[in-house]
This record gives sequence, C-alpha cells and structure tokens, in this order.
Amino acid sequence: MALAASSIAISITQGELFAPLRQYAQRFGHMIGHLFQCFFCISHWVVFAGMVFYHPTLTNSGFVLVDWILAGFFTLTLSTLVSGLLFKVLLTGMAKKVRDKEVKEIFAAK
Repeated sequence: MALAASSIAISITQGELFAPLRQYAQRFGHMIGHLFQCFFCISHWVVFAGMVFYHPTLTNSGFVLVDWILAGFFTLTLSTLVSGLLFKVLLTGMAKKVRDKEVKEIFAAK
C-alpha cells in the first residue's frame, strides 16, 4: 500500500495530467493549494483513504485503534521513503535533460 500511495501522491503533485487539478485547488486557498503540490502532505490522505478500504494491520494487540495508528505511521514512513527516492530520480532526470539541451545549444552555436 505504501508503494501505491507514493505513486498516487507523486502523480497528483508532480504529473502534468493533474496540473488542472492543482490549479483548481489553488482557488480554495493557500493550504488546499499547497496540499496538492506537496507529495508528503497528500500521501497522508492517500494512506488514510487506503486504510479505510484495505484495513491493514501489522500487529494484533487487541486494540484496534493502536493497530491502525501503528499500521498508518509505518505505511506513511515507507510511502515517504519511496516518494523521496522517486522524486530524487525525477529531479536527476530533469537536470540531465537540461544539461543535454545546454550542451547541444553550445555546440550548435559554434
């Protein structure tokens, strides 16, 4: 579930497909607009929604609330780790693309 939450959060906050949704969210105020631009922020909501549907449990302590809190924070931690790695790869790829374009422009000018 952490991998799915991470992928959904990155797609919503960084993908071009969801750019109109992010612009629409800005109309509702700064905080809502920021929510749709921050993969860490929106991953919380994605994980909470996933927990409602899938009811993950890591432990069976006899206290449902404790089990849900533990599963939620564990899933959020994994989701944040995966999102951070995916975002780093995305930034590295974008930087490489910019460098390649600049090199082509330098050689084309000569």
